[in-house]
Amino acid sequence: MGIDIGGTKIEVALAEPDGQILGRARLATRAQEGPGPALERVAGTAAALRRQHAAGRRIVALGVVCPGVVQPDRILLAPNLPGWEETDLVAQLRSATGVATVAVTNDVRAGALAEARLGALRGCRCGLYVNLGTGIAAALVVDGRVAEGAHHAAGEIAYIRPPGALGAWTVTGHPHLESAVGGNALAERAANVLGEPLSTAQLFGRADPVSAHLVHQSLGALGTALVNLAVFADPDRVVIGGGFTASADVVLPVLDAYLRTGVPFPPEVVVGDFDRDASLHGAIALALDTLGPPDGGPLLDLCTEGATR
Repeated sequence: MGIDIGGTKIEVALAEPDGQILGRARLATRAQEGPGPALERVAGTAAALRRQHAAGRRIVALGVVCPGVVQPDRILLAPNLPGWEETDLVAQLRSATGVATVAVTNDVRAGALAEARLGALRGCRCGLYVNLGTGIAAALVVDGRVAEGAHHAAGEIAYIRPPGALGAWTVTGHPHLESAVGGNALAERAANVLGEPLSTAQLFGRADPVSAHLVHQSLGALGTALVNLAVFADPDRVVIGGGFTASADVVLPVLDAYLRTGVPFPPEVVVGDFDRDASLHGAIALALDTLGPPDGGPLLDLCTEGATR
């Protein structure tokens, strides 16, 4: 079972041992009610999916993902789920569902896992998965495995300090890059400068000089951050996910130009294969990895190309 907890919705999917999805459901998070009621509704949804699609069989593992810094025994930081900090997702879902094997990670690393198993990072020795949207985050994949970091906070690039005028920050512990070029920040800056509310997709689609300057400035900050990450990690490929992919025709050429001119061995940059639901498929992969074969390798490496995405 894959469970993808977001700020507004929760996706639940029941899958076969080869990753094939049998059934899925969506429910409102209603995060303000707290984690307890939400996780009880998740448990009820999981039971209903099992009755509908796998009667007589049992759920053997849960993969659970949510935004923020997600440690094995608690959510340490969850800006999109206020009041959920310190929640032990593993313990609560074990209790609510009766499933003993529960694995957790954050949503962006789950997206990277999906791309590594069945998507654009499959076969890469080293790859970067970068989620660009309302939030800004990344994940490093090496030999098919996603780096967690010492505190399960690897890839929190929202805290990178951007260059130039966008980088005039003094507050520590603040998501500087996200506050400068994340989707909400970019939309707010566009509204202030242009005098009308615009989504990021609308802004990226405009050709007037003021909009073009805003886009150039923001993508320049992102491009610089990616160059620094790529110089350090030396990836084969950089995979872009998140809301900015709706404007891939604008975003990718700029990021590609930064990488080609700023990295000794430039990686290619592509849009992820999972343009939607990457974190849900990553949650399924996470559950399957807990059931890995006797040699310890990831189970999904053994599945066929035809697994449903």
